[in-house]
Amino acid sequence: MNAAKALRAAIVAELRGDAALTALLGGANVFDGSPRGAAHPFVTLGTMESEPLDADGASEHRLELFVFSRAASRSETFDVLEAMRASLDGSAIALIGYRLSNLEIRDSRSERLSDGRTWRGRLRLRAVSEPE
Repeated sequence: MNAAKALRAAIVAELRGDAALTALLGGANVFDGSPRGAAHPFVTLGTMESEPLDADGASEHRLELFVFSRAASRSETFDVLEAMRASLDGSAIALIGYRLSNLEIRDSRSERLSDGRTWRGRLRLRAVSEPE
C-alpha cells in the first residue's frame, strides 16, 4: 500500500470511528469518493495531492474533506466541519506501513451549491508521512 492510499484509509477509519461525528451524520457516512444515493449529511474525501519530500520515502500530502448537507442553513455544515476538526486535530492516526509525522488543518469554508438546496463545507489538510 502506498502512503497516499494508507492515509486515505486511515482518515476514513478515524472519522467513521468518531462518535460525535457519527451522531451528527446519522451513521458512519464517511466515504472515500462520491457515494450514490447517500443520505445527507455525509462526508467524502476530495482532491488529494502527494509528492515525495526526500529519498528516504517521506511524502507530503494535501487533501480536502467535504461535507454535504441539505439543512435549511449552513449550521449543520459548520457543526460537521467542527466535529471533523476535533476528530483529526491531535489524534494519533495509524497508517499501515507508514508513520504520520505531521497533520495540520489548513482552513475550512462553506458554500451553497448551484442547486439552491445543498451546502458544501470543505476542510483542507496537509500531512507528512514517512515509511515505518
